Amino acid sequence: MSTEERLAFWKRPFRLFQPNLRKIDAKNMKVEELVDQAASFGANVMLINGGGIVAWYPTDHPYQTVNEYMDFDYLGEVLQAAHARGMKVLVRMDVSKSFPRVLEEHPDWFRRTRDGEVPTHWDMLQTCPSGPYWEEYNFKVVGELLERYEIDGIFYNAYNYNRCYCQRCKQKFLQATGYEIPENENWDDPAWRAFVQYRYAQLSDYTRRLSAFIAEQSPGTVLTIDTRLTDDEHAGIREAGWHEAEMAKHTACITAEAFNFLDRPFPRWIYWAGEEVKLGSHFSHTAIILSHSKTIFHRRAAQPPAQIGYDLIQIAANGGSPAIAFSGDSQQHDRKALESIRHVMTFLADHAQEYEQMKPIAQVAVVYSKRTVDYYGRERSSERWQHHYRGMYEMMVENHTPFTVLHEARLTEEDLTRYACIALPNIAILSDEAAAELDRYVEGGGRLIVTGETGFYDQDGYPRKEGNILRCLSGFALASPPVKGTYWTIEQADLFSELQDTDLLMGYGDLVAVPTAASTSHTEDLAIVPPLTNTTPEFSYWETTGEHKGLHLLRHGQGGVAYLPWAIDKGYYEMGIDEYRSVIDSLIRDAIGELLMDTDAPRSVEVTIARREAGGFLIHLLNATGRVGGKPLTETIPLHLIRLRIRGSWQEAIALHGAERITLEQKGAYTELVIPKLNLFEAIVLQ
Repeated sequence: MSTEERLAFWKRPFRLFQPNLRKIDAKNMKVEELVDQAASFGANVMLINGGGIVAWYPTDHPYQTVNEYMDFDYLGEVLQAAHARGMKVLVRMDVSKSFPRVLEEHPDWFRRTRDGEVPTHWDMLQTCPSGPYWEEYNFKVVGELLERYEIDGIFYNAYNYNRCYCQRCKQKFLQATGYEIPENENWDDPAWRAFVQYRYAQLSDYTRRLSAFIAEQSPGTVLTIDTRLTDDEHAGIREAGWHEAEMAKHTACITAEAFNFLDRPFPRWIYWAGEEVKLGSHFSHTAIILSHSKTIFHRRAAQPPAQIGYDLIQIAANGGSPAIAFSGDSQQHDRKALESIRHVMTFLADHAQEYEQMKPIAQVAVVYSKRTVDYYGRERSSERWQHHYRGMYEMMVENHTPFTVLHEARLTEEDLTRYACIALPNIAILSDEAAAELDRYVEGGGRLIVTGETGFYDQDGYPRKEGNILRCLSGFALASPPVKGTYWTIEQADLFSELQDTDLLMGYGDLVAVPTAASTSHTEDLAIVPPLTNTTPEFSYWETTGEHKGLHLLRHGQGGVAYLPWAIDKGYYEMGIDEYRSVIDSLIRDAIGELLMDTDAPRSVEVTIARREAGGFLIHLLNATGRVGGKPLTETIPLHLIRLRIRGSWQEAIALHGAERITLEQKGAYTELVIPKLNLFEAIVLQ
């Protein structure tokens, strides 16, 4: 196989099985049986233990400890057996931690606190990301692996540029920025702001150099790294030094975690796996690694079968590669989820050609801004920004809108013009370049849905003195102080087709921006009702509304903007105010005209659509109806007679997963499909 063919493999969907072995698993290990297990789960890639902390092969480098339970070459034998079955193998490395004996000989290899102590993680000593262990020893170990074995790829676990106060790290940062390493997170301190960008840049550069070394030593062998593109708390991503847009330039594909552990905070974010695929796929093909474990501290307790199955198919339905990580091999104490995993993964293997050739379709793009979550969100990033973004994402899913997530780094003309509408959920920080591209997009006929303080803040997270950087919103200024209210009253009912039985919306959050002058060039609605401070029944009324409005519909060039200068998206995420979803749905439909698809499925059903290389569409319906109160999905409640409308004239609908026949009927410009029964998921080929 040529180098080009080897590299091309990682650019299309695959199915990954990771036996994350404990040292003791090497006792009486039968390698052929392990590879058979992977094959039985439909995998065509294995991610196996390699080196770093513990070596799973006979190494000549003494500072990685050879597994004392191993009396054979585990790495070499798995590679041989897997390759014989046509599987690819990623070799797992971890250079984040080491042992006391190594500290005694090489104290400069280790991370230091402000007090000069070596910090620990899970009772292991943490290494310094700028020290000789990373910069020299790691390259020697990788060189040994590549010289001895025919390796398809190397995967780095715990790949973090952790904060270190050793003299070397302090000197490097001082030389690069002119600042001392800050002692604490303080976003008003320019040293801290520089430190955030410094770590992103350092880890991205290390990734570049490591990737180049691997390519030089073994052309066709790839680098992938353990990362997260999004998280419940962005601080973890920032502390790790992960900058997805930059690191993706130097890896064969994105391999991101979406460990749906049961101890995640409420309200539980159920779209993590698919969200990371949507976001990552604009940079590189994206594989999402799921954990079989309930929590990181309970590795041998299994996820609920319905939940893990749902997460796996969510990855595939969005065009990504599903990966499952086990503690040990598939011989588990808790076996209840194994059949669900096997069922989904073998289904994907049986229909591999469909998934390899699918190209997800989106009419709307929701923007994700790393700069906003860092410099505007700061130490309260979830509250100040992420809840806005997640609320917008949820409304798109629950309205069954075909959409994607577009990173701020992809706000270019080429990327923007693929979509009929761009949603900007409180994207407070926009670069000059991104703002100019968005204005050109609208001038050329594009449509924006904008919320909150979008465009009002500079690159350091401070209000812009010149006002909003978007020309299409230049007639607005930040309200000082923000305008408080109790309700939004609907003045033009025809704007909101789903809200014919209500004349008002519950208020949520403050009105943060107001027009700077009266204008006749745009439409306004949602008049604010001033705060009702006395909610005694006899006094819960108002006689007049305020002067400000919660919705502005503006024309700009050939396109337009729907601006909601308040927290409609955050309100949906935090309180589930259903009328907010209806408002966004009406604005989306107005912006893009006819939807590509529509359905009467409940909002608990996620729908995706992709173009097939052979013509037609591949459509997925994912059923999370059994989820209760934000808890994990523990049962599947079947749904019946779901109607799905697809624009165009179509002759045949084939259910790849279900056994029952799907009927079709032409109704005007749409073809209506009736799906007799939906269990956990369905995949439909429409042609």
